[in-house]
Amino acid sequence: MFDISIRHLKQRITHFLWEADPGHLHLRQGIRTLLAAIITLLLCYWPGLYTRVLACFAAGLVCQGISGITIHSQKITFAIAAIALLLYFSLVSFVSPYPLAIAIVIICASFSVFALRALGPRYALFPLFIWIMGFITTLLPNISGVAFIMRLGCIALGCVISFFIYFYVLPPRPLSYFFENIRYFVILVHARSLALEQQLHQPDAFRGKEKHSFKLRRSLRKYYLHNQTILTSFDVVSSVRKDYLLSLLTTHYLAGKALLMLQDNLITLAHSALIEEVKIKTALRQSLKDLSVFTRNISVNARAGKVVLIDKTITYPKSFDTLKELLEQSSLNVEDLVPLYQFINSLNELCDRLCAFTKEPSHAQ
Repeated sequence: MFDISIRHLKQRITHFLWEADPGHLHLRQGIRTLLAAIITLLLCYWPGLYTRVLACFAAGLVCQGISGITIHSQKITFAIAAIALLLYFSLVSFVSPYPLAIAIVIICASFSVFALRALGPRYALFPLFIWIMGFITTLLPNISGVAFIMRLGCIALGCVISFFIYFYVLPPRPLSYFFENIRYFVILVHARSLALEQQLHQPDAFRGKEKHSFKLRRSLRKYYLHNQTILTSFDVVSSVRKDYLLSLLTTHYLAGKALLMLQDNLITLAHSALIEEVKIKTALRQSLKDLSVFTRNISVNARAGKVVLIDKTITYPKSFDTLKELLEQSSLNVEDLVPLYQFINSLNELCDRLCAFTKEPSHAQ
């Protein structure tokens, strides 16, 4: 019992962290920066305190602001940032003894930082961090000769350490996170189905309907946009594989849209006269329960990059047919049945999209 509680708590924490930061992009970036600074500090143990501080600072700063559509372009941006950092540090160190010269350099660099933004997203952030590095350099005692060479070497070592940590120890946006997002999306459908079913038990169902819609839209947007970013930034060599991933991304978008429509249609249905009929309300609750159970039949293997049905004989819950029969057998006017008709359509649409996740083309195996 205790193990089950611990496991459930761990799942809730993991899901909360992923919901707050899909792919752990910001968390991984923070770990990269911290790890690069610590390793640089441990390796550069022989120089003075100021040299070690600058080396750690450089290792952390060069991790920040790296952008690019592909991993290759990110490596180019990293190289440009590292070289520019070393050159600007050398320039600031050289003119530091001359107050007028250092003032001119800092002012010119300040304007250059903002002018470089016009060159594109690649130059949006890292020039600012390089400027910060140069400004901090002016606050420390000036050095020359062998001490300068040693400080420059330690900063270069920090950049090299940061490069390996950024691209090889904790590489950005691995493709497995694409499928991990799909897995969490399926979990979201499962949790949302149960939450909607529980709302139908309430005397005043969906009292805070704006809150429900906002939360769902925010979660759907996070998962989809993160998957879109992953797909555009990951170098997929096989065109067949990329077509498969694009189809999954399209399915992801359409499934999210279907889930949103399902919730909206259910809210409309819950505020109509149809909800007063016991058979319809019971069938609605059962269909939402069955939908949540059906999501457990979808298995997402992030490492293998596959989405499959555990039991391929199960495609649609039987309660969906029950709702359809109630709709066909009802003696009410067509106008009164529109909310139920729309809900059934969105329910079938969502189920179709969930099944589409598992229909990988045979040639993409």
